Amino acid sequence: MNSIIKNGSASITLYSDSFNKRIRIDDYSGDAQEVLALIAQSEYSWVEKIIVKAREEELPVFLSNGYSKEALIKGYFQGVDMHFLAKYQKPTRGSNPGHYQEQQMIESILSQPAIARKTDTQIVSVATVEDADGLAQLYAAIFNVYPTPVNESAYILKTMQDGTKYVVIREQNKIVSAASAEINAQYGNAELTDCGTLPEAQGKGHIKKLLSKLEEVLAVDNIQCLYTIARAESYAMNKAFYQLGYCYGGTLINNCYIFSGLEDMNVWHKAVQPKFST
Repeated sequence: MNSIIKNGSASITLYSDSFNKRIRIDDYSGDAQEVLALIAQSEYSWVEKIIVKAREEELPVFLSNGYSKEALIKGYFQGVDMHFLAKYQKPTRGSNPGHYQEQQMIESILSQPAIARKTDTQIVSVATVEDADGLAQLYAAIFNVYPTPVNESAYILKTMQDGTKYVVIREQNKIVSAASAEINAQYGNAELTDCGTLPEAQGKGHIKKLLSKLEEVLAVDNIQCLYTIARAESYAMNKAFYQLGYCYGGTLINNCYIFSGLEDMNVWHKAVQPKFST
C-alpha cells in the first residue's frame, strides 16, 4: 500500500508491505532530518527492515542514523543515481548465511565475457487483459511464495490498468513463460520483473527473449533507466541480465519472501537511449 505522509516542508512516499515485514520509502522531499522523523513515525511493530531509495546528497545524514548502503541504480531519478539504503529493526534480518556463496556466484558471472546483445523476439507477444487468467495460472504454477499476488488474475488486471506491461511466450496456445515491466513515468525508469518459465519449457532461452522484447516495447516510452531485482540464488536469471548488458548494482539482504522463503535479491541496471514517440 502506497501513501504520502507530510509534516511541514517534508514528505515521504511510503510503501507499507506487511507480507514482507518491511516498509520502503520510494521518494521523499524536504530536510533530511525531517524525513528521518517521518520515517520513524511510520514504523509498525511488525517492521523488520526499512528501505530508502536515497539520493547522493542525503547519504551522510542517513548513514549517520543507522542506515547502510546495499545497492545502486545509476540514472534512476531521471538520470540521477539512486542508492538503496537499509536499516534493520530486527538484527537477524540483516544477515544471510548463504550470502557468501551468492557473492561467489556473482563473481563467477562477472568474470565471463559480456555479450550484451539482444535475442530474437519473434515468438514473444505483448499480453492483453484477456491473458490475465493465463498469467495468474502460470505464476501460481511456478511460485509457491511471491512478494506480490501475481497468482490472482484480479491483481494482474489492476497492474495492467496501472501501466504495467506484460510479455509472454506461448506453446500450444498456453502461456509457458512471462515477464513484466513496471514503469515509473515520473523518473523515466522501469523495473523488469515477474520473470518465470514453466519447468517443462526451461532451457530454451525464453527469459532473454522476453527481456529483449520488453526493451523494444519500452523504447518509445521515454525510459532511460532499466533495472531488475533478481533472486540472488538464481544463476540463470542473474546471468541472463549480465548477458543483456546490465550492470550489477549490489545485493539487498533478506529483501523479500519469494519462491520458498526469505531471500537476498541482486540489483542489475542498464542505461538506455529513449525513443520519443510521435
